[in-house]
Amino acid sequence: MTTKELIAEINDLPVEQRIEIATQILEGLSATDPEIEKAWAKEARRRLDDFEQGKTEAISGEQFDIEVQELKDRYSA
Repeated sequence: MTTKELIAEINDLPVEQRIEIATQILEGLSATDPEIEKAWAKEARRRLDDFEQGKTEAISGEQFDIEVQELKDRYSA
């Protein structure tokens, strides 16, 4: 079965089944390696510890947006 044939067959299904198929495909695309998840969890813990120990400071969401925009402007020119 070709991709085109598969898509045509899927499009003939009821909406609920198409939603389920789409959900399963999207979940499969976003699946991550457990080791990567573990590394991110460790990094998040380190960052939280640094914040709680006063090694870093938080900024507001508004300030974050300003700084991101400044970086975008600087590097898009």
